[in-house]
Amino acid sequence: MNITSPCIALCKLDDDDVCSGCNRTIDEITHWRTYTNSQKKAVISRLFALKNAPQGNARTDT
Repeated sequence: MNITSPCIALCKLDDDDVCSGCNRTIDEITHWRTYTNSQKKAVISRLFALKNAPQGNARTDT
């Protein structure tokens, strides 16, 4: 099963090295191709929680 990257091609890193387009960290972006499906699912779950959190503030340090 191939899990598609959450990249939306609006790439710009903020001061914390988090992409303003997809909200992935620089580590998540650079390692995406080598992540297992389980690791990719964990990233997707974190992004989903962030998107659906009150005031968009569910970001946690990984």
